[in-house]
Amino acid sequence: MKITPGKVGLFAGFSAIILETMFKVTPPPAYGLCIACHTRDLTNWIVNNALGTSLGMAPVSKLIPVLTVIGVIIGALVAAKANNDFKLRTTHNMAVGFTLGLLVMNFALLMGGCPVRMALRTAYGDMIALVGLVFIAVGVYLGTEFYLKKA
Repeated sequence: MKITPGKVGLFAGFSAIILETMFKVTPPPAYGLCIACHTRDLTNWIVNNALGTSLGMAPVSKLIPVLTVIGVIIGALVAAKANNDFKLRTTHNMAVGFTLGLLVMNFALLMGGCPVRMALRTAYGDMIALVGLVFIAVGVYLGTEFYLKKA
């Protein structure tokens, strides 16, 4: 049997539904697949449990953190290995890469996280979320053009 991305996605989605039902997990409204928010919750959960602090996180992550970030990393690693596309790469300047990543995460959290959450907030009538979606689209377009010209 050939494993395709669609089959894996269906399996993961149905597994999440079953686990959510079994453990009565109730994420907050508009809490989609958000790497920024889930990373914040995972980091804050680790710091809270290790140091006894009370950093903020979504209620769904109080007992056990949402492990979306770890799942994405493991899934990307498995997919890259399966397709013989795994290569370790470094940036030209690690300080610039770190700073840009830090800025992206901070601005994502400032705007409310992921595009899915912003789309849902826009549907609720939040104009700030609409502005965020527009700027995400502009940033993706400009970033793509920059990298295509550089390649």
